[in-house]
Amino acid sequence: ISWMSKSALKILDTAERLFNENSFVGVGVDLIRDESGCSKTTMYTYYKNKNQLVKSVLTARDEKFKQSLFQYIGAAKGIYAINKIFDWHMEWFQQDSFKGCLFVRAVAESSQSEQDIISISKRHKQWIKDLVSEHCLSAGHQDLSELIYTLIEGLI
Repeated sequence: ISWMSKSALKILDTAERLFNENSFVGVGVDLIRDESGCSKTTMYTYYKNKNQLVKSVLTARDEKFKQSLFQYIGAAKGIYAINKIFDWHMEWFQQDSFKGCLFVRAVAESSQSEQDIISISKRHKQWIKDLVSEHCLSAGHQDLSELIYTLIEGLI
């Protein structure tokens, strides 16, 4: 994200906020343009259509999510890391901006023809599942991996 221009980043941040507060389907590019303060020309210079903007929002959200969670876990391993993963999620749920999982909502609001959006969301969820599995394995409790992942997802 650091390589992006200020305008592209402003559009991306505005789109993420609006999609999170409302929905993907309910937010049009005109609203994003108006809220970001960018011209339609500027918007389409960086994002050729809404689908590309949604993909960019999800990709950026995935990067921020991973960075934040890795930072929170720190050097913790095994059960300590699992506890940190739960704690991180509990803190997220208490934020005023929490409106559920943007990735789940993206899939729910996408059509079957939007496989690129669905794929980004699936990769995000698989990453979380793999992270939980890795720490369950290091704690000697690989058998609990699926249960813990399901609990985390169910809390969302």
